[in-house]
Amino acid sequence: MKHSRIFILFAVLLLASLACNFPGAATPAVGEPTGEIPPAATGTPFSGSPLAPTIAVPPLTAEMLRHGTYLLPESNETVTLVDGRYDRAESMEDILHAALMDPIAFGDLNGDGAEDAAIVLSENLGGTGFFMSVVAILNNGGAPLQGPSRFLDDRAALSGMVIIGGRIVVDAVIHGFEDPMCCPNFPAVQSLRLIGERLVLTRFASRTPGGVERAITITSPAEGTSVSGSAQLTGTVTISPFENNLVYKIYNSAGVELSAGSFLVDSEGMGTPGTFNVTISLAGIAAGTTVRLEISDLSAADGSLLAMDSVGLQVT
Repeated sequence: MKHSRIFILFAVLLLASLACNFPGAATPAVGEPTGEIPPAATGTPFSGSPLAPTIAVPPLTAEMLRHGTYLLPESNETVTLVDGRYDRAESMEDILHAALMDPIAFGDLNGDGAEDAAIVLSENLGGTGFFMSVVAILNNGGAPLQGPSRFLDDRAALSGMVIIGGRIVVDAVIHGFEDPMCCPNFPAVQSLRLIGERLVLTRFASRTPGGVERAITITSPAEGTSVSGSAQLTGTVTISPFENNLVYKIYNSAGVELSAGSFLVDSEGMGTPGTFNVTISLAGIAAGTTVRLEISDLSAADGSLLAMDSVGLQVT
């Protein structure tokens, strides 16, 4: 009888052990893989709290970035910076000066939980121009990996740059329509986001000469909403555009334009705040396509961008 009780106890313990280790039966410990796909692996831009990485990744530092090797976006040359600079003046035909500008921004750009960075590289080929580009730097196991870039301006005056919610937000004075090349005088705040292999402008706000913000805000639908046939779009503008007319464009994830059009803002007059509530047709866009819908206020003088907001949608 004693041996029978021992056998029964052993069997119970064995079954309990098997239940704890059977796939799907146990709750993973903190930090263990859960089988969920992180936001960066889905093709959807990062917009929420990332999953914690299973292994702690060392952060990038300003020191390693100021001594990094980069493919310069404008001249397409590879250079290694020393304390943030590279200088070459072999002859009048062979001049290249490159610099890493302040500030450097740190934050997660691709939703993997590791801290990435954003930098601004300036390039001069011997003339008066200093061509500046925003560059995404991904954290590759604690080492910087250069990602996509986007041209900012010639001789932009940087006021600040931060990474918020997976977006690079750049505050800078750039060239407006009537500004001389020497002296940009157009304050703008630009939001950039990694989408696939591109660094995409997703929001643009500027200020009038009187200091009033010119911005468009899409209030619905929310980022990542599934839509079919059409999208009901609502939002606000701080300053109604010329003839109350806004332009929209729809792009796929590769940046190819799929559709375009315009609509009117409801306001008390040009230059006053306004709202919009319109239906945007998605006719001809195949189900399963991820698109970005951009709403823009364009200058009546030269067609340049004054304000823009955008939203990513999934066509079903």
